[in-house]
Amino acid sequence: MNTSNFTIAQAADKLGVSTRTIRRYIKSGKLRADLVNGPFGEEYRIRELPEDLKKLETPDPWTALEKRDPLAGASQDAIAVLRDLQEKNLALAAQLGAATERIRQLESQLKTKSITDGQSPKTAWWQKIFSGIRSLFSHKTEQPMVVESTEPETVSKTPEPAV
Repeated sequence: MNTSNFTIAQAADKLGVSTRTIRRYIKSGKLRADLVNGPFGEEYRIRELPEDLKKLETPDPWTALEKRDPLAGASQDAIAVLRDLQEKNLALAAQLGAATERIRQLESQLKTKSITDGQSPKTAWWQKIFSGIRSLFSHKTEQPMVVESTEPETVSKTPEPAV
């Protein structure tokens, strides 16, 4: 097959191998190629493609997979199992979508309403302390707060003024 100036992609198509394989052939010397200036920098141009080159290496399995149906050659039982698995996968995906939507609904209900089991909602510990302190200072009581001390009293009493 003597023709001139194949690109790597064209050579790969002609020989039925991948572009990676063509690059390996060039690097190993199985194909002669020249570096020429292309629109995006230097690129290889292959001068001739020998017919016997295709026989040197087995086809690249990735190229073979890209060009054929992955179910080709599979038994009817395997195809039936695959179809069953696809149907189960679709059903599970639908269930997951429904469950996700239900979770979103419940979360929005929690934000708008307080859902409790007849109990008052739980208050954080710091809110309890803060409300207790606030209540101490906000209520005016008639009797002064008594603080007991273990030290002897050193404050002298002043006599009450006479009326």
